[in-house]
Amino acid sequence: MRDIRHVKIVKALDAHRNFARASEALCMSQSALSRALLRIEDTLGVELFERTRTSVVPTVYAEIILQRSDNLISAFDDMLQSIEAKRHQDERGVRISVGPYAAEAIGLLGFSTHASSDRTFNGKLFIRDWRTCLEDLIEKRSDLAITDTRSAQEYPELASEVLGGGSALFFCGSQHPLAKQTILSWIDLMQFPWATTLAQNRWLDLLPGNLGAAGRVDPVTGDFVPAICVDNFSAMVAAVKEGRAISVAPAAFIADELKRGDLVTLPISEPWLTMEYGLIWRRNQTWSPNLRRFVKTLKDIQQASSYDSFSI
Repeated sequence: MRDIRHVKIVKALDAHRNFARASEALCMSQSALSRALLRIEDTLGVELFERTRTSVVPTVYAEIILQRSDNLISAFDDMLQSIEAKRHQDERGVRISVGPYAAEAIGLLGFSTHASSDRTFNGKLFIRDWRTCLEDLIEKRSDLAITDTRSAQEYPELASEVLGGGSALFFCGSQHPLAKQTILSWIDLMQFPWATTLAQNRWLDLLPGNLGAAGRVDPVTGDFVPAICVDNFSAMVAAVKEGRAISVAPAAFIADELKRGDLVTLPISEPWLTMEYGLIWRRNQTWSPNLRRFVKTLKDIQQASSYDSFSI
């Protein structure tokens, strides 16, 4: 047997036990099916089916093929899908969805560095909230996500690898009403709008029940939607500098602003107040050479960055 089509012919004849029904299932004429079966049997040198006027019955030789047919057909179809996926990926380029914190840490730098060093690289980068990053992956709009890895644990079809993260601190502008306070409670923080990206519903279990001015709960997803919901870190910082909003991030993200005195950290912390980010991809996904080279560049930048030393 030299063609997966031959295996499908044997399987169809076994399933329908009749040339008319099998030929209809295979979208070929009865005479063409009969000739095809004769060629297969001639090639193998054995009879695969005993024929009667109205039906066919598989022989022991056909049973050998049938025992292996599902795996053969599945493997062949999987191979074709992988080839098609690779062809499609090469045509459209690598697509990366990046969360706002990960983009600030390594995503933008990694992408621009790789694009400038590898002239054959063809890719697009999209900055999304964490949920859209995961949806992009699941719906195959993206090949890789760089965002909160803990969120991926809820999706068995996704795999992840942590790259960095650390303790997070709330911060505000230097002229903010809370800036001079030495002791703060969560209720104090709830009196002001929060400027962050969409947050996972696990945070709601740790915050006061009354969210006040901080934000609201999405009635569909259960996510925390901040009062000022933004999709990039620069917008978070701008919202804090220009108004009464507060935000949250690892200290390294705002190191320059803290040094200049534009921002100040707020005296409130909890052991659970941490962030982490990393790579997320579809399980059993075939990585293209293009994607592998990009990830290597990304990891090299991560190891050399100030974000690599955080304790998770």
